[in-house]
Amino acid sequence: MLLLFIVSICFGFSNENEYFQRMVIGQTELKRDIVVEQFGDGEEVITIISSIHGNESIGTPLLHRFLQEDGVSNLEGRTVFLLYVANPDGYVSEMRGNSNNIDINRNLPTENFGKGIFNGKEPLSAIESAVLIDFIEEYQPDRTLIIHQPLNGIDYDGASKALAEHLSEKSGIRIKRLGARSGSIGSYLGLGLKKQVITLEIPERYSNVSMDRVCEKYCILLTEFVTYSP
Repeated sequence: MLLLFIVSICFGFSNENEYFQRMVIGQTELKRDIVVEQFGDGEEVITIISSIHGNESIGTPLLHRFLQEDGVSNLEGRTVFLLYVANPDGYVSEMRGNSNNIDINRNLPTENFGKGIFNGKEPLSAIESAVLIDFIEEYQPDRTLIIHQPLNGIDYDGASKALAEHLSEKSGIRIKRLGARSGSIGSYLGLGLKKQVITLEIPERYSNVSMDRVCEKYCILLTEFVTYSP
């Protein structure tokens, strides 16, 4: 059972009829909070995750900017969860893995899990991975987008080809298949649970430009992901 600490609930973040809550869904190895913000309470559940690798951090300010641009204002029938920093310890230390150097996105309980120094000796050996799985099992997202660096393109897992093609057409960003990684969200949700999973890879060069330019390039993709209707 997922243990949720509701930090605050307010209404009217952009529309006085919309629902909002901020939740602490767990803590890291170093006792930093892992926070999710919920927008809307519709039947379709959508999740966007950034900074699961702490040294791939551009998704965090991008999601905050996306929110400022009213990117989650069209929520009829939808619930949107934004997980700005999935790996707070790694984010603070600017390292890929958590404080024990375990890659959270290689430590999930998947059929293709492979033991390794960065994957962990067994699935969910990283506290942050267990928190993420508890959250997923509690809310069962219909589609999930994970923001990564430093490659360039859109990848997908599960029944997501049509969604990936739609996002590519609207954003002008090419699809580039990377394959399902051991112990990853794509493998867990896409291959295991047959959910829609999109991976957005943002080139490293965007870390050195203004957030205006980053949003100009990528906010349209995020908007289309949230509002997508097959």
